[in-house]
Amino acid sequence: MKQKNSLSEILFWGLGIGVLALMEPDGNHLFSLCPFSWIWESGCWGCGLGHGIAYLFRGEWQASWEAHPLALPAVLILLWRCGQLLLWSYRQPDMKNLI
Repeated sequence: MKQKNSLSEILFWGLGIGVLALMEPDGNHLFSLCPFSWIWESGCWGCGLGHGIAYLFRGEWQASWEAHPLALPAVLILLWRCGQLLLWSYRQPDMKNLI
């Protein structure tokens, strides 16, 4: 069961990064997933991270930094986590039949 969960986690993080990479950061957004932005105009400490990641994948480094300074570290940490899970699943003998 733990092996299937690791593949689910890889899929979850990969899809999340992919959706953020394809997001149009300059477009109008009608809805935010951040409940703090529903209440306060300034949002929370994580607001802007999605925009920062979208700018990052477009190569707009300055805009990414201005949107959220932790966009690059967040992507690197998530990619490291996915690599760690892939390496772990490759080393498990039962996982070779699932992939």
